[in-house]
Amino acid sequence: MNRCRTSRGRTLLHVAALLGAIVVGLGLLTGNATAATVLTLVTFDRAAGQTPESVAITTDGTAYVSLAFAGQIRRITPNGGQATLTMPTAGGITVGVAIDAHHDNDLDVAVRSAAPNAAGIWRVPRVGFDHPTRIAALPTVSFPNGVTFDADGNLYVADSDLGRIWRLARGASQATVWAQGPLLSPTGESFQGFVLPGANGLKIRGKTLYVSNTSTQTIIAIPIRRDGTAGSMAVRFSGVQIDDFAFAVNGDLYATENPPSRLVRITPCGVVSTVATATDGLENPSDVAFDPRPAHRRDLLVTNSAYFGTHPSLQEFPTGRVGQRLP
Repeated sequence: MNRCRTSRGRTLLHVAALLGAIVVGLGLLTGNATAATVLTLVTFDRAAGQTPESVAITTDGTAYVSLAFAGQIRRITPNGGQATLTMPTAGGITVGVAIDAHHDNDLDVAVRSAAPNAAGIWRVPRVGFDHPTRIAALPTVSFPNGVTFDADGNLYVADSDLGRIWRLARGASQATVWAQGPLLSPTGESFQGFVLPGANGLKIRGKTLYVSNTSTQTIIAIPIRRDGTAGSMAVRFSGVQIDDFAFAVNGDLYATENPPSRLVRITPCGVVSTVATATDGLENPSDVAFDPRPAHRRDLLVTNSAYFGTHPSLQEFPTGRVGQRLP
C-alpha cells in the first residue's frame, strides 16, 4: 500500500496525528456506496449447526464453506452441485479454510477443539473430497481462525485466543509461533455473550501480512522479511470491527464487520465506504472472498449469519469496481 497524500501534500497519517482524537493510525474517512443486487447462492440450516464461517474459492469457481458448529465443510460447484464433509472435530468447530495451490489445490481447514487429537490444521483432498488428515497439531487452548498461504506455500494461521500468528512451513508437520503480542490479543470484550476474537482474519499483499483484530477494531500490518521471519507490527487501520477481508487488485480492502452487520470498502488511503448493510440482507457476516473466474472477478462471496444471525447463507455482492487480479 502506498502512502497517500492530501491535496496540500500532507499524508493522511500526519492529518490524523494533528486531529488526534479522531482515529488511531491512518485516519478513516467515511462514506457510502450503493450496493448492487444481492444474490443468495446457498442457504444453510441453522438448526443443524450449519453456520457458515469461512469461504475459499478455487480458480474454477468451486467454493468451500466451513460450517462452524456442524463441524462440516460444504463444497459448492459453479453449477450448483453440493457435497458435505463432516470433519473429525471431536465436538469442536471448523473455522478458516484455504486452498493449497502447492498441493494439488487441496483444502486446508483450521479446527478448534478441546480434543488433543483434533485441534489443528487438517487437509482435505480436492479429488474425492473425503478422508481428511491432520497435517499439524495446535494447542487445545488455541483458537485457530483465519488462514492464508503465501506465494511459497507457507500457511499462516491467526490465533484469536492466544494473540498470535502460527506459521506452518510448506511440507512441515509442526506449526511455529511466527508473531505474537498485544496488538494481536483479544481485549475480553464480548458481544451477545461471545468473547470477541483478537487476531482473526488475515491476508498477504506484497511482502506484508495484514491481520484483523476484531476486539480492538484494528488491522495490523506485519512485514515478512526476506528470511521469512516477522518484522515489527503496527496498526494500519483503526475504527473498523472487521472479521475477515479480501484485497482487490487496486489495493482496496473489502471487509465484513461482524457485529455491525456491514460490508465495507477501505481504500489504500484509508477512506471507508459502506458497500452493504443489514437492509441489503447482511446479518452477522464473517468471511469475504473474490470469485477468481475472469467473468466474475468483480463479485464478492460473503458468508452470512456466521454465529448470531438467523439466515445462514452464502451471498454474492457485485462490487461494480475492479476485482481480484487475474491468474
